[in-house]
Amino acid sequence: MAGKRDEIKRTGGNGRRSTCVAHGGLVYVSGITTVDIAADVRGQAQDVFSQMDRLLAANGASKDSVLSATVYLGTMADFGDFNAEWDLWVTDAYEPALSVVQAALPLPEYRVMVSLIAAQE
Repeated sequence: MAGKRDEIKRTGGNGRRSTCVAHGGLVYVSGITTVDIAADVRGQAQDVFSQMDRLLAANGASKDSVLSATVYLGTMADFGDFNAEWDLWVTDAYEPALSVVQAALPLPEYRVMVSLIAAQE
């Protein structure tokens, strides 16, 4: 049983959660929010995608290996602007399964939060 536990790679742990967990050929990325809370939803989305690109690369994956993504928007009024950035980030023919929902986010300044699951390449 100890061998199985050794296969789990956790990064960005803070005592409550890991930012990213890799196990069994999959990479799980926690809900990522922006570091630029003054940005509009497009700017926040760009920042989130940049963070996810780094996390995925550090765990042997990329945006092209994302299997599923869940997007949480503070308001559905941002849906169109978020989608415009999403469409720029996602590679044609590599679109993941996607769910977008409205949710109360941890800070009122957050406009978007994204979590995903990717396959290691």
